[in-house]
Order: sequence, then structure tokens, then C-alpha cells
Amino acid sequence: MTTTLAVLACVVLSGCASVRGPIVIGYLGGLSGRTSDLGDAGRDGALLAVEEANLAGGVDGRELELLPADDAQDVTKAASAFRELEAADAVAVIGPMTSAIAVTVTPIADELEVPLVSPTTSTDELTGRADWFYRLYPDNSSAARKLAAVVHDRLGHTRVAMIYDLANRAHTETWARNFTDELTLLGGSVTSSETITSGELGTYDIAVDRALSSEPQCVFVLANALDTARLATLLRGAGFEGHVITSEWSATEVVIGYGGRAVEGMMFLNTFDRESTTSGYQGFAKRFRERFGYEAGFASVHAYDATRLVISQLDSDPTRAALRGRLDGLRSFDAIQGGLKLDATGDVERDYFLMTIRDGVFVRVE
Repeated sequence: MTTTLAVLACVVLSGCASVRGPIVIGYLGGLSGRTSDLGDAGRDGALLAVEEANLAGGVDGRELELLPADDAQDVTKAASAFRELEAADAVAVIGPMTSAIAVTVTPIADELEVPLVSPTTSTDELTGRADWFYRLYPDNSSAARKLAAVVHDRLGHTRVAMIYDLANRAHTETWARNFTDELTLLGGSVTSSETITSGELGTYDIAVDRALSSEPQCVFVLANALDTARLATLLRGAGFEGHVITSEWSATEVVIGYGGRAVEGMMFLNTFDRESTTSGYQGFAKRFRERFGYEAGFASVHAYDATRLVISQLDSDPTRAALRGRLDGLRSFDAIQGGLKLDATGDVERDYFLMTIRDGVFVRVE
């Protein structure tokens, strides 16, 4: 009886109640500004994973809570938001969604010893490091090699102009460097390498004019979906009729909604199969559509998987240190579209699917 009363008293006290309270999982993404399409989609994917886990009983009978924070694609705000998530006792943080923010907050995650699991970060700067950063998205080097081969071997282009955004340079500069190196090895060349800064619209016209003055057969745009739509419109308005290629960063419905006919035929590599007919993926896509009212894209899919990965490693000891140890020892994970291979430093291998926009819809290129 004494033991029972002690336990009941403990539950009443706030300090003891936290032991059996919700397990907090943080989410860090751009929920405002020009990359909010990516941030919102990632948050919704993470939220669906948490909601489904709670319906299944949570973790050891404890409810899960997703706590979103807005990094606004700003390094100062991101650092502050991450520290707020740590102070809220988040056992892990899902995110961030862009490389620029990942490079900023990973040292903070190391300092505070909080596992950081990014759904969509691809910078090479974080590859092969023993830290508190993990990701379910491959780094830029592998994708750049494959896309350069598509451009040179499949499309037959040897002259490519490049326009990339300096606001997410951890993503765009490593992409640009890897792509340039691979295209050069294949016998092609980057005829012009121009930069914009997201939101500074005056830089867009200058970049397009300079890129087209090099007489490219193809233009590679490395920017968010909104800016890619704007640049494609400027390119078509200037009379460019060649291929426009992008990274998957651009591949949200925003690029179609704002780009219209200017983005028809745009090509990129997808890290998930939009046309998969497997029951697992179709079931997820249906649940996501019914819950949020729009189609799941790469950010939603990968954030859903990243959150499921974290939840799957919380049983019996939902602490940051225990989670890190389990993530370090994990070598595979059953994602929504099949098994993923993970290495000892938290990096992942994925398949790629060549995609284009046809009649206002993302479709596989066979």
C-alpha cells in the first residue's frame, strides 16, 4: 500500500509526471518564406507518422507529441529554434529540410547532444562525419553523377549553363561542383555558372541573360520551387527552347502552379517513385491525401520515414543518448518504398527515378 501511494503521489508531482508524459519529437523546417512549401510538406509527413504511432499505442504506452519550429530559412532563427526544441526536451529533431540550415544546426546538435534526423538534406559537407546528424537523403555527389550522365548520354547535350541560389549554397554549390566535374569527365562543359540570391529579384534577370549569352543547349537551375518557376519563365520569355533541368529541391507542386507552361518538360531525379503501385505506398499516399488535402511529395515521404525511423528506435529507453546509440548501429530501415541502407556515419543510399513535368503533372521518364 505504501508503495502504491508513493507512486500515485509521484504522478501528481510535475517532476515525476514528466517521466510518463508525452515523448516530444521536434521538427525544424522553413514554415514561412520562399521555402515554406518544403517545410510545410515535411511537417505534415512527420505529423502523420506521429499520429499513426499514437493510434497504435505510442511508445511503451506513452503518447508522442510533434513540436514544430520555423527556421524561416535563416541561420540565426534556425539556431534559436533548435535550442528551443532542445529546451522543450525533444528526444530528437526531424529536420532541417535544407542543407544551409543543416550545416548551421549540426554543430549545435553536437553541442547539446540531440539527434538530428534530416529527411532532405544533401550537402556533401556533412558526409562521412561521426556526429549527431543523420539523414534519409543521399548526398549530392551520387545524384550529380547520375544527372550529368542523363544530360550527356540520354539528352545528348555537351553545353550546359548553370544558375544557382546562394541562399542555400551548402546544397547548390556542392551540387554545381559535382555536376560540373562529372559533365567535364564525360566530355561536356558548363558554359556559364551564374548565381542568384533568393528573393532578390534583380539578380534573376542578370543571371538568365548571362547564362543564355553562352549559347547553352541545356540550363541547370538549382533553386527552390518558387524561384525555379520564376527563372524558367524568364528563360522561356527570352526565347530559350532547350531542356531545363533541376535538383529535386524544385520538385514540389509550387513549381507547376507558378511555372505553368514554362516548366513543361523540366527534368530532375526523384528519390522516391511517384508511380509506385505497392500497397504500402498507395496506402500511405491515400492517408496523406485524406489528412492534408494534397498529394505527398518527396519532402512528405522522407519526413514520414525519418519520423518513423526515430519512433522505431525509442522502445524501452526513449532518451537522446540511447537513440543515438541505436541510430549509430542501424544498417537498414524498412522505408515506405522499401529497404534503405545506412552507414556508420548516418548517411544513406537510395535509388533515383528520372522525372519530368508533362501536362502539368510529375511523371516518370521511361
